[in-house]
Formats: sequence, structure tokens, C-alpha cells
Amino acid sequence: MVRRFRLISLLSVSSLALFFLASLGKSTEPFSVWDEIYKSAWAGIYTDGQAVRGESFYRARCATCHGMSLEGSEDAPPLSGRDFVFDWNCANIADLFEKIQFTMPANRPGGLNEQQVAEVLSYILKVNRFPAGTNALSQNVDDLRGLMFLAVNPHP
Repeated sequence: MVRRFRLISLLSVSSLALFFLASLGKSTEPFSVWDEIYKSAWAGIYTDGQAVRGESFYRARCATCHGMSLEGSEDAPPLSGRDFVFDWNCANIADLFEKIQFTMPANRPGGLNEQQVAEVLSYILKVNRFPAGTNALSQNVDDLRGLMFLAVNPHP
């Protein structure tokens, strides 16, 4: 009987301790399970340096088709603006990365290496007003799975 009481007491104290420790890491914002599972482009998933290099590469290799301001042309879709953002809404960043990697440039699909894709994608994110962060956008597409392209910031 005493053993059972000690076990119940130990489990109760352990549960309270875990609850307390878990609450220390929580912010004052409402908790969302979705936030724990997915991270979005609004979380600052590229660096300013990547976007600057991406802009230089974009202007040299992509602007002839997609336009200097990413506005698109008769031959290529826009890479910025409301239509672009809402077309990619709720998509995985990995999908956008792979779209660029395997279909661009149009005259030589698959001609970009992973670094070039990450930099151009960083520039596209910057032009579409997604914030920069402190960590570079990964060049490994598997690392990008679970990162969502959301048209509207879920935490304005």
C-alpha cells in the first residue's frame, strides 16, 4: 500500500514538473498545433545576402523572360504580385524550389545548381515581401519540406 502511494505521488509530482517546464518555453501568443508542425516563409527563411546574390543572378539569367520586376511576360509567368502569391498559397516551399530547379531556365531545364536555385528563390521571396531571417535558405530540397508558402502572414 505504501509503495502504491509513493508511486502515485511520484507520478503526480513528475506530471506537475513536466507541465511547469513545458509552460516556461511557451510564448504569450495563442498556441497552434499547426505552428508546431509547419513553419512558413513568414518566419524569415532566407538571408538578405542570399537575396542580393539571387537578384544579381536573376537579372543576368531570368529577367529576359520573367521581366526585370518579376512581372512576367507573354512567354513566362510573373514571379511576384497577388496572382503569383495566391497561386502558390499553401504550397510547400520545396515544391517551388523543385519547380525552379527542374524547369528553369526554359531553354535549358535543370541548368541551375542548388545554390543558384536557393538564391533566386530567396530573391523571389524578398520581392514578394516575405521577411529575411538569420539563417540561409537551405540548398537541400528535403530540408525545405514542411516550410509553407502562405499568401497571408498567420502572425501579423
